Amino acid sequence: MKCIKNEQGYALISVLLIIVVFSVIFLSFMGQAFSSVKQNQQTEKTTRTIAAAEMGISYYQVAIQEYYESKQSVVNSHVSAIMSQPNAATTKDFKRESTLKMAEELQKMIPIGTTIPSIPVDGHPNAKFTIKNFVAAADPSTTGVNAYKINISFNIVGTEDGKDTTLLAEMFIDLDSILNLPTTNDPNYYFLPNYKNINDPKVTPCNDLSSCKPVYITDPAKSTIDGNNLLSDNLVIYSKEGLTFTGQGNENNNNNIKIHAEKDILVGQNMISQTKMTIETNGNATFQQNLKIDTDSTLLVKQNLRVNQQLDISKQSFVYVGENAYINKLFISSNKMCVNGNLYIDSSKSGDTVDNLIVKGKIYILESGVYKEIPGGNVNSDTFKTKCGTYVPPQFQINWGDKVTPVISDVAY
Repeated sequence: MKCIKNEQGYALISVLLIIVVFSVIFLSFMGQAFSSVKQNQQTEKTTRTIAAAEMGISYYQVAIQEYYESKQSVVNSHVSAIMSQPNAATTKDFKRESTLKMAEELQKMIPIGTTIPSIPVDGHPNAKFTIKNFVAAADPSTTGVNAYKINISFNIVGTEDGKDTTLLAEMFIDLDSILNLPTTNDPNYYFLPNYKNINDPKVTPCNDLSSCKPVYITDPAKSTIDGNNLLSDNLVIYSKEGLTFTGQGNENNNNNIKIHAEKDILVGQNMISQTKMTIETNGNATFQQNLKIDTDSTLLVKQNLRVNQQLDISKQSFVYVGENAYINKLFISSNKMCVNGNLYIDSSKSGDTVDNLIVKGKIYILESGVYKEIPGGNVNSDTFKTKCGTYVPPQFQINWGDKVTPVISDVAY
C-alpha cells in the first residue's frame, strides 16, 4: 500500500509539469500572435499611407498635365514675339525659348515656399495627402536633346491615423518633339518697322524730366524743354505732340532711355554714347550736333532724319528712316542703317560691311557744293524688306508634344 501512495504523488507532479509546459507554450504562441497582429497593423497602416501618397502622385501628375496644356497659348505668344525680332529665325532656338518659358509658367502652379492644404482621400476619412517642395526648371543643358526638357520634382506626403509616408516624385516634360519653326525668304513675311514700340502710358500729363515717371506730354506748349543735361538713366518720355530740347548742354552717356513723339523731334546739342536707347517719331528728327547711338539702341524716324554733324551707329544698334536722311558724316560699325528714301551725305561715310547701309533710294555725297550719286543705293523693294524688316513666321504655332513621364525614385518612411 505504501508503494501505491508514492506512485500517486509522482503522477500529480507529472500532471503539474505538463500543465506548466503547455501554459508556457500557449503564452509564447499568444505573445507571438499579438506581436504579429501589431506588426500587421503597422504594416497595414504604412501600406495605407504609401497608397495615399501614390494617389497624391497620380493626382498631381494629372494636375501638372492640365496646367501644362493650359499654358501652351501663353508660351506660343511669348515665343512668337521673340521669333518676330530681326534675324531671330537664324539666331534663336525657339524650342529652348519654349522650354524656358514653359518651365517658368509651370513653377507658377505652386510657387516655391507655398504651403498647399492637404487633400482627403475618398472613402478613407482619416487619410490625406499633400504636396511639398515643388520645383519645375528647364534642364541646364543648352545644347542637345536635354536642352528641351523640363525637370519637375516634388514630395508627396501620405497620412493616415498619424502615420506619414513621403514619396519623392520626379517627372520630365520633353519638348524636343515640337515642330521646327518654318523659315522662308518670302518678303511677304517681313514687316518694316512701325513707330509704336513705346506704349502710351495714359497718365496725368507731366513734363518735369527730373520728377515725372514717366514724362507725359499732351500740350504742344509744354513740348519744348530747356536746360542742360536733362536726360537720366531709365527715363521714359512720351509726347503726343512734338519734342524739342533747346538747352546748351550735351545729353551724353545715358542708359535705357525711351522717347516717343507723335510729331517732330529736335535735339539742340550733342547726344553721345546712348546705350539701350529707343527714340521713335511719327514726324521728322533733327540733331543739330553729333549723335552716337551705342549698344542695342534703336532710332526710328517715320519721315526725314537730319544730323548736322556726325552720326555714329555701333554695337548692335539700328537706325530706320522712312523717307530721306541728311547726314554730315556717317560712321557705322557692326550695325545697320536703313533708308527708305534717299541718303544725302555732306562729308564722308564709312562702314565695315556692305550690309551696314541699305538704301532703297539713291546715295548722294556732297562734292564741290553739288550732291553726286555714288554706288550703294537702289536696293529693290523685296531685298529692302528682308534686310530691314522684321520676320514674322506664317501662322506661328508650336505643335506641342505630350511626353510627360512620372518616375517614383525614392521612398522615405
